[in-house]
Formats: sequence, C-alpha cells, structure tokens
Amino acid sequence: MNVRALLILILLTTKIMAGKSQTDTSITYVHNLSPSFKPQFLQSLMTVLGKKNTIEKRIKTNRFSSEAVAPPKVLLSDFQTQVGEINQRKVWMFKPKQNASSKVILYIHGGGYISNLTKYDWRFVHELLVKTNCSIVVPDYPLVPVSNYSDVYAYFDKLYPEVLSETSQENIIFMGNSCGGGIALGFAQKLRDENKPQPSQIILNSPWLDATMSNPDIIEIDKKDKLLGIKGLKMAGELYAAGLNPTDYRVSPIYGDFSGLGKISLFTGTHDLFHADSRKFKQKMKGQDIAINYFEYPKMFHVWMVLTGMKESQHAINQIATLINHDD
Repeated sequence: MNVRALLILILLTTKIMAGKSQTDTSITYVHNLSPSFKPQFLQSLMTVLGKKNTIEKRIKTNRFSSEAVAPPKVLLSDFQTQVGEINQRKVWMFKPKQNASSKVILYIHGGGYISNLTKYDWRFVHELLVKTNCSIVVPDYPLVPVSNYSDVYAYFDKLYPEVLSETSQENIIFMGNSCGGGIALGFAQKLRDENKPQPSQIILNSPWLDATMSNPDIIEIDKKDKLLGIKGLKMAGELYAAGLNPTDYRVSPIYGDFSGLGKISLFTGTHDLFHADSRKFKQKMKGQDIAINYFEYPKMFHVWMVLTGMKESQHAINQIATLINHDD
C-alpha cells in the first residue's frame, strides 16, 4: 500500500470511530486514485475473451457450476477448519489458531445463482482471516436450476442458528458478494420480520439487489461493464425466482423495508452493471434516514475485491477489515 492510500485508510478509521457518538454514522467514500494497470488490463482481456455473455451461454447450454472448488491447502493448514453439512451441502468454518476474535463472518459467495465457490473466493476469505482474526463460515448454498430462492432461504434458516451458537448476535457479520449480497440483505429482512436476531453488520460487495434489471441507468453502464450481460442476468434471476414476483424482497431486496437491520456497508465499482442499483439503494437508505457506509471505486469492475493481487482490491479489503475490527 502506498503512503497516500495508507493515509486515506487512517482517515477512514478515524471517521468510523468518531462517528460512533453521532446520530448519523454513515460514511461516503469515493476512491480518488487512478486505476492501476491490472484492472485496466483485465477489463480489456474480458472483452477479448467474451466474458460478458458467460452467464447467458451457460444457462442456454445447461452448464452450471454445481461443485464448489475445494479450499486450498494453505487455508486448511493455516487455520482451524471444521466441515459440516446443511441439507446435504457443505459448510466450512475457519478460525485463527491464535488470538481469534469473537466475531464471526457469514460469507455468502457470488456467481449469479448458477456458479459455486471459486479459488478467488478462498483467496478473499484467506485475506479476511488474516486481517480480521474473525472466524468465517462459508456455506455451499443451493444453486439454480436444481434449486431456487425458497431452497436457499430454507438452507440459511437451518444454518443461522448454528452461527448464533458460535457467538452472540452483536458479533455476527453477514458478508455477501454479488448475488450473495442480495441473499445477505434479503435474509436479514426475513430475520427482522420474524423477530429473530439481526447481525451487527451487513457488508455488501458489488451486490445484486434487483433481479428485474429494470433500472434505466443500467443501459449506460452496460457499455462499460466487460463482465456482466443484462440478458444472462435476467435469465438467472428468473430461474432463481421460480415464478415468484421478481420484486419480492427475497429475490430483489432493494424493494424491501430497510429499517431495523444491522449496519449496512456497500462496495461498488462504476464499471459494474449493479452499480446503478447500488446508487439507487444508497439514495433509498438516505431517504429513509437510515445510515449506510458507501464505498465507490471509479472504473472498477464487478467484485474486483476478490482478485486480491490488485492494489484496488487490497485497498477495499483493508477498508472492510477496518469496518469489522472497529465495530465495538
């Protein structure tokens, strides 16, 4: 991390801590450093490789990534590891061997509801473990086309009591990437409606908040996004909804009620189709006078933070760690 980035992180930490005594503890951060070479190169490479139509092609050819990539040996050796099952699907829990925090992150991977855990998820989890000393629960939740939103929520209904058994609710953090962010926010709304314990924080990384893809601002961003395609996402959203009204909060949590939830933080890149709804979500939160920590990275692509070798990824990961480590 360069000196300027470090100063920004220190200022962020100070603002978080100072905000604890204020009514509005929200943060708005816009990354003002020019993009490094790697994200620019990767976006050019995405264009060459035709990544934009990947989801559409996989659905049309019935190629779904149902199996999770196994955790790497370094993760299994560096941390205490437990493996369980919920509804015949694996759940991993990783815990630091020394100086473990009492906090537990429930990490919900992305993949457009059609793809499972990847090597990039595990690298991201490893970074979080090192920088937070939290325990991290990583579920292999059900995916389409075999399952749908109902199966996913049933899975988390069974998993969440297990997470609560590890620590108290004020130490629980929901973290979701992409569609996992939609699940995290939707499930938190469901817990509130059922008067069940709420996590202390909900951290959303490039979240998919609206399966309808109806925000008109998406059209302009579509020209910049080299990874996600509108048609494929609509197809995946329809499979996930399985006939449910797509504006139901369990499928599109942006249409739900945001009151009474854990503190929400959102990370978004401006070259991501979902950026339009991230901005819309921020405005809806502000309109309801609900605090939100909002982090915007110009010219960054969808879930850039999981590519941990980039400067911008490390910067975002450090901000995420700061949010977690200083939420006391």
